[in-house]
Amino acid sequence: MNPVVTISGGGIIGNYISSRLNNNNIETLVIEKSSADLSNKENIRTLTLNSYSKELLDDLGIDIDYAEIKKINVFDGEGTGKIDFSSDEINSENLSYVVYFNDLHKALKIREQERTLFEEEIKKFKEDGVNKSCEILLSKDKQITSQFIAGCDGRNSNIAKLASLKPISSDYNQTAITFTAKSSLKDLTIAHQVFSEKGIFAIMPLPLTPNESTHTVVWSVENSKLQDQNISEYVKKYISYFEKKLQTEIILNSNIISFNLSNHYFEEYISGSLVLIGDAAHSIHPLAGQGINLGFADADAFCEEIINAYESKINFDKKLALKKYEIRRKSMNLLMLKSMNFFVDLFKSDNLYIRLLRNIGLSGVNKTKFLKRFFVNHASGRNKI
Repeated sequence: MNPVVTISGGGIIGNYISSRLNNNNIETLVIEKSSADLSNKENIRTLTLNSYSKELLDDLGIDIDYAEIKKINVFDGEGTGKIDFSSDEINSENLSYVVYFNDLHKALKIREQERTLFEEEIKKFKEDGVNKSCEILLSKDKQITSQFIAGCDGRNSNIAKLASLKPISSDYNQTAITFTAKSSLKDLTIAHQVFSEKGIFAIMPLPLTPNESTHTVVWSVENSKLQDQNISEYVKKYISYFEKKLQTEIILNSNIISFNLSNHYFEEYISGSLVLIGDAAHSIHPLAGQGINLGFADADAFCEEIINAYESKINFDKKLALKKYEIRRKSMNLLMLKSMNFFVDLFKSDNLYIRLLRNIGLSGVNKTKFLKRFFVNHASGRNKI
């Protein structure tokens, strides 16, 4: 078994890369530690795709339900500052698209299941300098020879540990709370985000569902605010604050999912034949919903470099192809990470002067068209390198 690219991790990004490369006649193999189970799971977790990520999926022919977002209202719940982003400002049909995580993962998993080894994991690998390839040993002792290993196995990447790559990480000391809900908000093309002492609260429209949920909520709360409170109790206690701010009723319509929030990145994405991609290489705060889009931007850049390298076989340089990918993506990912950290620190501060400055800043940007266009274009993936 000698695929050109062995992909560690059969998640959304790993399966996307496999499908894209095979469409260009580059053989892949996905190594996934979980089972091949395709049974339906409760749809709670969602992803917000920017326009470019959506285009990448459209190019593969991925057909799932999306909710279209044409406008985003952002405001400071403790003040008067606000900013509105509209698709009209960038002459686009939509700003972003909300999709159920399970729906997208399942669509890609089905597509690549014949090229996937399930319930397997890479145990070790070593470079073969003579043949300029990589010898891979799996957990059940199967051996593979490959030109590249794409590390797409998410946070706490096993493949990064095998390569002795060490992440730089920090904790936000926040908990993310997410659930689906039925809301009386009328316009199902508008997303709302509220920054307040009760947390960062985002409510976005959902694709149509049988259980009549209309919106998904992603709510980031300081751990110090939760203290000994049960998360369900915290939600019940403070959901009325956001109902009042948004002038709507919000009725929970699913279980509540929660997880700790932290970030990480690597100073090096490459080790020999191995390259880190998506959440394996970096993670950020979910306040702008950009994590999955950074992953797709990584995957797109990686695929482009591999495809270009194989189209010019005479001058094929494996190290150069990987280095080009790293140069294209590392600085952009770090910029997004630092930007998100800045906004998290800015909006969690209770300092009166900082609150005043952020209200002035939000309103100022809202009145400055070229700044709004810059932010929207960047978030939409239009500022591509």
